[in-house]
Amino acid sequence: MTTELRRLKLEKAYYSIDVDRDGVIDELDVTALAQIWCDTYDLEPRSEDWRRIHFHAHKLFRGMPGKTDGEGVKRVTVEDWVAWGDDPAFPAFVEDAAIPFSIAVFTAADKDRDGRITAPEMMAAQIRGGMSEEETTQAFGMLDTDGDGYVTTQEYVEAARAFYLSDDPDEPGNSIAGDL
Repeated sequence: MTTELRRLKLEKAYYSIDVDRDGVIDELDVTALAQIWCDTYDLEPRSEDWRRIHFHAHKLFRGMPGKTDGEGVKRVTVEDWVAWGDDPAFPAFVEDAAIPFSIAVFTAADKDRDGRITAPEMMAAQIRGGMSEEETTQAFGMLDTDGDGYVTTQEYVEAARAFYLSDDPDEPGNSIAGDL
């Protein structure tokens, strides 16, 4: 049974993907989400980073549960998504689809390709994704687990994994998408 904390986190993730806010996630939502990230980091269309983000966004969608209508259009409701959090296949989805999508965006933010991002690099993405400056500053401080002023790829992966899978209310990864 999904805990209240996990339900809140899953709903937060769901509504960040439902770009058009129509109450269902479909392929247009993930395409729009990918493009928002590409625009945030001024990625040239069809560049390596642009392709990586779009590829992983669509892989994310393909891995989600949902129902296909008579026209072959797959739609995912928030109820489908939250219930899926208890499915034994959910952790594999997180590892194989959700984290790779997050890392594709992280890599685009990491302009100098040193495997880490600064607070301003993270802020550009998080504010565009709907977080406040205060939420982003707080999240960065929690994700920068060694306090060196950077969030590394590994710190980000651990935070994303914890966001999706942990029931620990003190887990730093809980802050990755802002206040719950």
